[in-house]
Amino acid sequence: MKSLPQEDLYAKIFNSALVAIGTTDTKGNFSAVNPAWCKALGWTEEETNTLNIKDITLAEEQQTLNQELSKLAEGKVCSLRKTQRYKRKDGSIFWADLYRSALFNDKGKVMGILDIFVDIDVQVRSEKVQGELFQSLETLNKELSNANIGLKRQAKYDSLTGLYNRWVMLEMLNKEIISSLETNRGFAVGIADIDDFKKVNDTYGHDCGDLVLVKLTQSFLQKIRVTDSVCRWGGEEFLFLFSETTESGAMIVVERIRKAIEELIINYKGNQIKVTITIGVSFYNGQDHLDSKELVDRADKAMYEGKSSGKNKAVLYSNIP
Repeated sequence: MKSLPQEDLYAKIFNSALVAIGTTDTKGNFSAVNPAWCKALGWTEEETNTLNIKDITLAEEQQTLNQELSKLAEGKVCSLRKTQRYKRKDGSIFWADLYRSALFNDKGKVMGILDIFVDIDVQVRSEKVQGELFQSLETLNKELSNANIGLKRQAKYDSLTGLYNRWVMLEMLNKEIISSLETNRGFAVGIADIDDFKKVNDTYGHDCGDLVLVKLTQSFLQKIRVTDSVCRWGGEEFLFLFSETTESGAMIVVERIRKAIEELIINYKGNQIKVTITIGVSFYNGQDHLDSKELVDRADKAMYEGKSSGKNKAVLYSNIP
């Protein structure tokens, strides 16, 4: 069997690897990325010609990044491994294991840097949820002797879906407004309502309706970013909080949620149930003089605009005539 030349072999491994691989110069300017990198980060190979590693690095990590690049370029370290959050083209944030090493020429001089990303977002999200559940269970176990434990839990969580209730979300929203004013970073609020939910209850019964709410909750948690939150706002309504994002970034996530529900099939006693949702979105730019009620009211108005114009839509408040 004829073996491939070494350069061809390296190229084949680079292009067919399932993990994201990119090379940069010592300043962090990308020189090459593989298809898996483009898929994971959202940029095309052509777009990376003007991209720097700083463009996918969160602001709070920039100083550390500069120090790492400097140490690698000067040969003080040859490689490093770390786990941290990175930013995709659409503004969404994900967790990844990073393997970073210096590339040397035949004279032993550093000529560039090799980055290998392993996306562990699902793993981190799962561990985060499991951690929260474990903490919650541990707390419950300690408080079993307290006759008010049921009331305490009801004060925070929706009993059917396990999501935070509207009062907890309002507290989170007020904190997000304060944070946005301090940092000048925008965020978005979305209200989703199940289209024609009454027909589901009338046709299949309230047990089926409850199952639909639970299945939608599971889908929401899979599609939102690790930095986002969702609560059961009431009845068949859910409220989303999309932290540190832009209008376009929020709408990308919202559309991903809407499409996932549109494609969802729920099996109930031999019946395949399909539902859709309409989502209204309002944006807070860090300078608006809006309180949480006004922000939610805007999202609610956008949602009803979507309902009146055909349902199964995602509508941004600022786009309403």
